[in-house]
Amino acid sequence: MAVKTAEAVAAPEAPQEQDAPVLDLTDQAVKRMIRNAKKRGYVTYEEVNQVLPSEEVSPEQIEDTMAMLSEMGINVIDADEAEEASESKDLTTANGVPAVRTVGASESDRTDDPVRMYLREMGSVELLSREGEIAIAKRIEAGRETMIGGLCESPVTFQAIIVWREELLEERVLLRDIIDLEASFGKGPGQPVPMIPVVEPIAPPTGQAAPSAAQGERPATGDDEGGDEMSFDDGDDPDAENNMSLAAMETAIRPLVMETFDRIAAAYKKLHKLEEARITNALSSTAMSDAQEKKYLKLRDEIVQLVSKLHLNNNRIEALVELLYSINKRLMGLEGRLIRLADSHGVDRREFLNQYFTNELDPNWTRRVGRLSGRGWKSFIQNERVKIKEIRDQIAAISQETGLATSEFRRIVQKVQKGEKEARQAKKEMVEANLRLVISIAKKYT
Repeated sequence: MAVKTAEAVAAPEAPQEQDAPVLDLTDQAVKRMIRNAKKRGYVTYEEVNQVLPSEEVSPEQIEDTMAMLSEMGINVIDADEAEEASESKDLTTANGVPAVRTVGASESDRTDDPVRMYLREMGSVELLSREGEIAIAKRIEAGRETMIGGLCESPVTFQAIIVWREELLEERVLLRDIIDLEASFGKGPGQPVPMIPVVEPIAPPTGQAAPSAAQGERPATGDDEGGDEMSFDDGDDPDAENNMSLAAMETAIRPLVMETFDRIAAAYKKLHKLEEARITNALSSTAMSDAQEKKYLKLRDEIVQLVSKLHLNNNRIEALVELLYSINKRLMGLEGRLIRLADSHGVDRREFLNQYFTNELDPNWTRRVGRLSGRGWKSFIQNERVKIKEIRDQIAAISQETGLATSEFRRIVQKVQKGEKEARQAKKEMVEANLRLVISIAKKYT
């Protein structure tokens, strides 16, 4: 449009006559446009362009025109905003359709205004219906479950749980720092545990009230020693009540959680020996017996089931994801070095990857690929043998650290990344839709 183009591109030097007003207020078309604009409260860029003179106008003249229209109480908007404005007259706030966007003069009308550009972008986001919100919430939950499912398969998670168990036994951390209490509370067998643990009534000494779960309902008296600690007041300290509730939840679910931790620790002690045996066998090109492999799979599935029942604290989940990604980053760095070495000798990258994947721990890999007839292989092995051994030894160390073959570890990382990406994308859509709703409501009051 002529108005926006003139604002974005500097006009050539104009003669002195262009200092005169751009709009001729005596012109019938201009009068008609202003009259209609005052009735509606706005005018479109197209309507302004139609009454502008055909010759080139300067940015200063455009700004003067916008200022003049603004002084008349007329906003200059886009055609699509004009359509929204006309439709919004018959719609209510409940349907979420945005009202007219109030656009000021001068700087607010510039197409390179970041605020206006952001509002335009947000305006293209569709307002969510109830069904849409439910669908996005389900996508967030599904992505999170996929991510946690991947974490539950990783021996890195098992190792972390063993460490957390020791910290709990030594009382170095609180249960709430490891477990999501609200998600775990009442999940065990039987009835949900009350917020305040119930104790059996005991016959009190003469003149002393019996301690009970209902003690908080009894007004405290000066004769009750420690009464201020055991009873609630009129609710003036909600934080204290919340803390008591958290402590009660911890007390209620701690036995069940510690039992699960103990079972994981006992099973992982057996699994860890089999993991070491599998890695050692892979490094020596020998296979485990069928009985050992079945025992390994059975123990792993048992631990995965136990871990999946735990409702870990979000901070712990994020820490596990970060740990998994940091190990994967080291692995990718080593593999990248190996690929670059092969590239420097002219080895075809696709052929290299075909020979490398699933053979990361093969002790005979160097000797085997050195016999290949493809371009660059012999030169690669002969000249880089020491570096290749160094890199592959570090890759083998990562496999021993994770308790998994490299290909299996890579699969788990990809599963976690997939779930995290799906959840993040769904959250992004939810946030954008919420911002769109806020903007649409705010514009009704501007």
